Amino acid sequence: MIGGGDDVVVLLNGAPYSGWLSIEVQQDFDQASGTGTIVLSEQRGVPLPAKVGYTAVILCAGKPVITGHVHKISVSHDKSTHTITAEIRDKTQDLVDSTVGPGLKKKPPCSLKEVCEETIKHMGLSGIKVIDKVSPPNFKPAEVPVADIEDRGFGFLDKWAKKRSVLFNTDGKGNLVIDRNQKRRGPGMLFKSFEDHPLNNVLKCTYETQDYGAHNTTAAATQKSPNDMDYWEGRPKSDGPAQAGPLSKAWGAGMNSAIRPERVLHFRAAQGLNEDSPEKAAKWRASTAKGRNYTYAATVQGFEMSPGTLWWPGYIIPVRDDHCELSDELLIKSVTFRKDWDGGATTEVSCAPGDSFAEESEEKSSRSAKSGAGNPAPGTHGGVGKFSPTAAKLVGNQNIPSDGP
Repeated sequence: MIGGGDDVVVLLNGAPYSGWLSIEVQQDFDQASGTGTIVLSEQRGVPLPAKVGYTAVILCAGKPVITGHVHKISVSHDKSTHTITAEIRDKTQDLVDSTVGPGLKKKPPCSLKEVCEETIKHMGLSGIKVIDKVSPPNFKPAEVPVADIEDRGFGFLDKWAKKRSVLFNTDGKGNLVIDRNQKRRGPGMLFKSFEDHPLNNVLKCTYETQDYGAHNTTAAATQKSPNDMDYWEGRPKSDGPAQAGPLSKAWGAGMNSAIRPERVLHFRAAQGLNEDSPEKAAKWRASTAKGRNYTYAATVQGFEMSPGTLWWPGYIIPVRDDHCELSDELLIKSVTFRKDWDGGATTEVSCAPGDSFAEESEEKSSRSAKSGAGNPAPGTHGGVGKFSPTAAKLVGNQNIPSDGP
């Protein structure tokens, strides 16, 4: 392991580079590629230490948080300053930017991981591995993944991932990860009470929730519209989607009780002809909207939530902020690591509701039965208040196994 604690190591073209002035790396739970920025200094005899196309790796606390290439160099200098900025993206960004090309077809039965691997191989991106943390259902004979020549690699794969209620992210090593919220618990917490409470670890925070793009009920139906002429052309009368009677019941709904009941969304689930897929499609769309319309972002000292475990997207952690009247168990949906050469290391941890990006819907019982997101934290005015049993356990016991970076 290279480094540890709050250490940062920058590798450019495979060699350690000590002339960096600041670093910033962001990884998101629902993004297939992380991004990073390094501010560099000019070295004696090396006026431009990084160039477009260089391989680049940044390690925080001894673990890689981004592995890819320099995609952009910006230089600004005058009599008193000389700034060189290198922008880095994970290796998976080549899958986002490049087209699949001709001839890609994967015959079922096959898994989403196999389709990803075949696509990556077809595109010549041998440096990217596929890590499947979910194992969604295999493709059936009626589902044949065929890419158009102009399809971008990630766009093609993402269409099939949505039909399996999964998303893509990366592991800091430039690999593609198939994932969803599986309620993996992290050995950390975010806590901000009034005055100088001894458990406070939040240096600053922002809190935002909205109902733009969010709905109380998200309903999916499988039936094809009679206006979809491209689909109906040449189909026999016995075609399944044409049978209104048996398929009129093939629909499902996802709920978000935090949104007003007047806000409802209906859509048709593509390829949703299986008995349970409309409901899964509706729940998945509702849970992703929930995650993208809510953010509690807290800045903490250091890179690790506990010794040996980085703050990383995908973990469920207890969060308590009396100023935002928040006490709940939330999902880490994004992290941003920052460090200046002459300053301390910090991590901005952005969270969403604990059932965001999950296949199952929220419970039918009201979240107000406990202190949920946006509800007053119990016992916080005139007293310290109490953690949930899970949060209290995490405060006293940090020895929780890690499956993250």
